[in-house]
Amino acid sequence: MDILYGLLVAFFILVNILLIVVILLQPGKSGGGLGALGGGSAASVFGGRGTATFLSKTTGVLAAIFFVLSVAIALTRSESSVVSDVSKTPGQTQSAPSEPEQQK
Repeated sequence: MDILYGLLVAFFILVNILLIVVILLQPGKSGGGLGALGGGSAASVFGGRGTATFLSKTTGVLAAIFFVLSVAIALTRSESSVVSDVSKTPGQTQSAPSEPEQQK
C-alpha cells in the first residue's frame, strides 16, 4: 500500500505542475494582447463563448485527473488514522476525567 501511495503522490505532483503550466499558458480575456492590435474582432466570429481550444480542453482533463487523484490519495490513507491507531493499542483504556465533588 505504501508503494501505491508513493506512486499516487508522484503522479499527483506531476499533474499539479502540468496544470499550473497549462493555466499560465492560456490567453487572458483580452485575447492575449491582440485586442490592442485590432485582432480582437476575429474572436467575436465564434460568438460570445468562443471555441474550446486545446489548452482549455487540457485544463479540464487535468482538473478531472487532479480531483480523482485527490480522492484516491485520501482513500489510500483513510485506513490509518489517529483514532484507529489509539483504539488498536492493547491494554490501554482511556476514561473521562472524574467530576470534582461539589461542596454543600
